[in-house]
Amino acid sequence: MAEATGIRSRTVTANGLRMHVTEAGSGTPVLLLHGFPESSREWAPVMTELADRARLIAPDLRGAGRTDAPSSGYDSATVARDVIALLDELGVDRVDLVAHDWSAIVGFDLCLDHPDRIRRYVAIAVPAPHLRMSRALALGLIKAMPHLWFQWAIATPLLGSMLLSRGRQRLAHWLLRGFETRPMDADDVAAYVAALRDPARAQAGSKLYRGLILPGFVRILRGAYAGRVLHTPTLVLFGADDALLPKDALVVSAADAPRTTVEFVPGGGHFLVDDNPGEVARRIAGFVLS
Repeated sequence: MAEATGIRSRTVTANGLRMHVTEAGSGTPVLLLHGFPESSREWAPVMTELADRARLIAPDLRGAGRTDAPSSGYDSATVARDVIALLDELGVDRVDLVAHDWSAIVGFDLCLDHPDRIRRYVAIAVPAPHLRMSRALALGLIKAMPHLWFQWAIATPLLGSMLLSRGRQRLAHWLLRGFETRPMDADDVAAYVAALRDPARAQAGSKLYRGLILPGFVRILRGAYAGRVLHTPTLVLFGADDALLPKDALVVSAADAPRTTVEFVPGGGHFLVDDNPGEVARRIAGFVLS
């Protein structure tokens, strides 16, 4: 992890959950939500970059890092309640939101269900949930499926948690190393993999895929968001080297998301925040802090 000078750490209780929260800077609040199998550590370089311009808040979400890993609640609605309760606990009425990977699904739900709490939104590595089925998207999904086999493996009860936590944890290492374009910090990889050796956290990861990640993408493809217009000003960032879906299939119509733009960031793939934190910080600042 990059030298995380000025980053503060504390534990708060929100929605009945003991949450570990890191913070840096002061001023305009910006909430940073991590992906899987990461934690708030993901955001340390970005927080260091932006600490002189905003109040950066990066929690460990349910089941990750040093936050509680209860036996239930790994669905978008519950995680969204965790986030809203955290904002209430911190005394933050409205926030700029940045979310990566699975938490970006929750981020879109927060924008749609709690528009009064989210001022602007930056989603990373996940498209806006208004994808329209097209030839390009269908071909892209067919091409991507062989690369996404691990999602169903992790989601399988018992098997998923065993694969994540036991033995040499090859799957956990592969998740972190198999999609990078720049080698992820070795200390970060070690911390993420070590956390999954806790059976409760490995089970949380499996339940997250089973209760939120896979159902979330199925809902998107089934058109569950049709008619729910995304009014929140939104910037969707993809790594230019993230080749799972074709670029032209990731743009949404102005009728569905009139204030949403999509940008492709060079020098990064799915783990864009780790691959190119300086450019991610620059684009966040340009969108939410300008």
